[in-house]
Amino acid sequence: MIFITGDTHRIRDIDKLEVEQFPEQEMLTKDDYLIIAGDFGAVWTGDEQDDEILEYHDFKNYTTLFIAGNHENHDLLERYPVELWNGGKVRRIRDSVLQLMNGQVYEIDGKTFFTMGGATSVDKVFRKEGISWWPQEEPSEEEYAQALENLNKAGNSVDYIITHTCPEKVRKQAFSVYDDFVEYSSGVEQFLDIVYDNVAYKKWFAGHIHIDREFREHKLRILYNSIVKI
Repeated sequence: MIFITGDTHRIRDIDKLEVEQFPEQEMLTKDDYLIIAGDFGAVWTGDEQDDEILEYHDFKNYTTLFIAGNHENHDLLERYPVELWNGGKVRRIRDSVLQLMNGQVYEIDGKTFFTMGGATSVDKVFRKEGISWWPQEEPSEEEYAQALENLNKAGNSVDYIITHTCPEKVRKQAFSVYDDFVEYSSGVEQFLDIVYDNVAYKKWFAGHIHIDREFREHKLRILYNSIVKI
């Protein structure tokens, strides 16, 4: 089985993974998966605090998969070696904690998934580079190119799209009453507009916006506290 949820922000929003909020996990095994749609945050300080949080995830009955959000220590994530897993590139953070990398297409339990992490931090002016903000928060041009290549190989059709933020057109709709979220421009969201217009998919899941809301007209669901079975 495969489940998906929104940002965990290191430990700030991790309580939703407790059995009381996610009772289905008691019946799962390491052959089952929980996908976290970015802002995982467990790789942040590179010390024993990271180890404790990662052990928490690794100890779960299921395997944890996550894409990168904008609030990640990208320098530390990039230290982990890259390997191939289920058709795409991953970083294995722990035995059962894997980062699904940008622009990849995976086959998991007979379903195909396209992944693209990253977002623009609207508060980055208040953050310090290398301490609380990293320029790798948005995918590179190489990752965008690889994404288009992998999607083309998949016939521009996948079962599920998993991203941290969402296409710009959807984000502006989600935050139509909040001018600060409507007016800023994001390269990754503009790229996701291209994906939205050119790739066939059954369902799109995203995090980042800290709401639980479904946009049926876009076949897209933004997740925060909800945990959804795919």
